[in-house]
Amino acid sequence: MKRLLILAAVTAVTVSAQAQNTTYGGGNAPYVLDGGYNSDYSPGGTIVLADGIVTLSNNATYEHGNNLLQNNGSWTAATGSMDLFLSADSNTISGSTAPSFFNVHFNNGAGNIMAITNAQGIVVKNAIQFSNGVTTTVRSNTNTGSLHFADNATYTGGVTDAQHVNGYVSKTGNDAFTFPIGWGANIRTLSISAPAVVTDQYSVAWIPGNPGMTGDPSNANAMHPVTAVTAPITSVSSTGQWDWIPVSGTGAGLTITVSIPDLSATGVSATELRLVGWNGTSWINLSTIATATGTNEDATLSGTMIAGITAIGIGSIGTPLPVLFSKFDVAKDGCRALLNWSTAMEHNNDHFEIERSADGRSFNVIGKVQAAGNSTEVQDYSFIDEHPVSGMNYYRVAQIDADGKHSTTVVKALGFDCGNHAVRVYPTVTEGTVYVAMPSGYEQARIMVIDINGRQVRADIPKDGLVRVVRLSSLAAGTYLLKIEHDNRLETFKILYQP
Repeated sequence: MKRLLILAAVTAVTVSAQAQNTTYGGGNAPYVLDGGYNSDYSPGGTIVLADGIVTLSNNATYEHGNNLLQNNGSWTAATGSMDLFLSADSNTISGSTAPSFFNVHFNNGAGNIMAITNAQGIVVKNAIQFSNGVTTTVRSNTNTGSLHFADNATYTGGVTDAQHVNGYVSKTGNDAFTFPIGWGANIRTLSISAPAVVTDQYSVAWIPGNPGMTGDPSNANAMHPVTAVTAPITSVSSTGQWDWIPVSGTGAGLTITVSIPDLSATGVSATELRLVGWNGTSWINLSTIATATGTNEDATLSGTMIAGITAIGIGSIGTPLPVLFSKFDVAKDGCRALLNWSTAMEHNNDHFEIERSADGRSFNVIGKVQAAGNSTEVQDYSFIDEHPVSGMNYYRVAQIDADGKHSTTVVKALGFDCGNHAVRVYPTVTEGTVYVAMPSGYEQARIMVIDINGRQVRADIPKDGLVRVVRLSSLAAGTYLLKIEHDNRLETFKILYQP
């Protein structure tokens, strides 16, 4: 017999009217939605108690119009049924027992999180459609709390920077599968070829950060040092790793394909990249030949799994992967910008250049910091921008190798409103470049460089504009005066040139 209920009228008597939950169990009979369409918009969410049982059958649709499904009992969906999450907000699936969905649609809106905090995760038996933002699982609960795909289960959506699973995804079965995983605003998929055994189960998550400093959650937070390598591997990227959990089966013989972060600025070539696996003591080669499609963001890299691997990374057999940033922070100190960054590993590193932009696109160098050079220990660095411009200031740090290769941090921004309406010259101690920032009206100001004898000297100076880059590279080291003439007004700044 088919039943169609409006669930707001089925609130358990054990729950106060003020809570406005839809509750199953606690004396209520098991609820069966046998075909039809059920809308649940109870403000307090849907609660299934430990003795509660909900069953969807005969192509039934359960519409979740609230932002909470807490399942501590049994939630089972039979063939053809649909769980439709429609609350246009961040949603949560919590509880102690995994709800088992046949078809499920996360339709709570772009940018909105679907948080899976259930201790047993959720199970998708047929298909899931992602029409939300990022879906999260509890990373410390690794495979147990993951988004579980059953044999032959599929998904649509979920493979972009804005829409993926930030956490663990598990797959059971003998079909090829791409794990739609990432972190924050970065998709980092991992694909497997079809296992031979239908009971094989593998769980995967992307873990950003240096594997030698960021613990592996499924292995008691053990570290996997990027310096522990077995030939022919010479180095391992510390941008991150994929946690690989062979729940059932070893994975031996599977083809593994990952989407990599942007390595184009590191100097390593695609032919040198190799997929590597952590075998408990070192990173070993999983790619017998060059398989990388490039070094750009989301290029792919493949290899063949062997038994005993617990993590997967990106390695090189030639050019060592250079400086690996582990932190970059910016903060305001009055009208100054404080920049702090750390490296997890350095190879052949010469120096850092601090870059600033007013629009987030065109960057200028405003400072230089000498580097440690070669290091396998964490190195901390800092820089102070004494003269941020009014409005937004975009910062990044570029690492420069001794041979000219480079890599950069992400861009971070700070806003200032410090009344910067005067002429500003920076840095006043320079290796060759000085920036002159002037307020409106100074477009045609004249700039001169004067030596200690009072003589004007030749330098590369633009003739107009409010921000001018003065280059002193043709001059001898020493102290100079930079003079700015505007409307019969003369302003002078002392510059120390130390090439």
